[in-house]
Amino acid sequence: MTAKRKLVLALLAGIVVLAAGAFAWKNGRNGVPAVAAAPGAKSSSQRVIELIPVELHTIKPRGLVDVVRFTGTTQPIDQTIVKSRVAGRLAEVLVREGDRVAKGQLLARFETHELQSRVNERQSAVEAARADARWTARDLSDKETLAKRNIVSQSALDAARAVAENKASMVSVAEAQLEIAQRALGDAEVVAPFGGVVGERLANQGESLPVDGKILALLDTSHVEVAAQMPAADVVRLKIGQMAKVELEGFGDRRFEGRITRISPTAAPGSRSIPVYVEISDRHEALRGGLFATGAVTVMEKGHALAVPVSALRKDDQGEFVLIVDSDQLVRRPVGVVRTWSRGELAEVKGLESGMTVVSAPLPGLKAGQRIKIVETR
Repeated sequence: MTAKRKLVLALLAGIVVLAAGAFAWKNGRNGVPAVAAAPGAKSSSQRVIELIPVELHTIKPRGLVDVVRFTGTTQPIDQTIVKSRVAGRLAEVLVREGDRVAKGQLLARFETHELQSRVNERQSAVEAARADARWTARDLSDKETLAKRNIVSQSALDAARAVAENKASMVSVAEAQLEIAQRALGDAEVVAPFGGVVGERLANQGESLPVDGKILALLDTSHVEVAAQMPAADVVRLKIGQMAKVELEGFGDRRFEGRITRISPTAAPGSRSIPVYVEISDRHEALRGGLFATGAVTVMEKGHALAVPVSALRKDDQGEFVLIVDSDQLVRRPVGVVRTWSRGELAEVKGLESGMTVVSAPLPGLKAGQRIKIVETR
């Protein structure tokens, strides 16, 4: 073999080696494993899933409560604008804002000179009418006596009788006018229609007021109600007479007993919410109007029921189910939902037993048959 031929063979061998190395390097870049997987290795479907206790829920009998919550503002149940019943000048107003008054207490007084004069005038008119009535009655009696002797004609007797009846009716009219004048004189003294607190003084001494002129605002703050605006979806579950628990601004954790007394038949314009009125049963001198209030009405209760968080419910082609923990793996268990509670957070179910543990966390990757391990957290 000549030297030239040996050189050519050496070059060909080098090219072959370089090509083999390049091929091996390319395969390594593409992820081709150099060594086959061990025969006993676990597949991804058999991998153990770790769960923590907060992602699980143990079923046990419990009492379920469906509650409707509301917020609103307090307002006195008994409140009124005290108005004048007579026209006149205020002689004095005896109370101011914040004063507590009792039922029947004198609040204001009008000047009574004109009212007293009117009473005196009506009294005189009554006396005059009575005098006329006595004279006509005596005249009728005389004519009846003369008519029996045929001295007075029947027409004269009838005329005397008509005059007597007219004068008697005029007495009744005069007495009614006197009663009105006396009542007006009595109305010159304005008294409290009920016990409460003066909320606002609307008139002062010396002012002339017409009939129904505003004098002051009176409120019974010891007995209040909560005016709440509620969505229609909640109102349909309420009815008059249902009891409520109410917390009021300024009273800390104290809960007041309440009762639904009124539900508006129409929604408020703009907000589409419906006014509901909850009367506070407990009377308290510190109650005020305009306090922020929160409360709750229990619309349904059920004891010894089995329920799971709504997040534990799953659904596939076969229907609703939950994944329960059986030893160290997950098992599919079909369930039937009776109804939801706690504003849709809990679902009362059938098909489960007390003591079962279900996956309550919304973990979509979990499947029946997977192995699990519960990891305690600190």
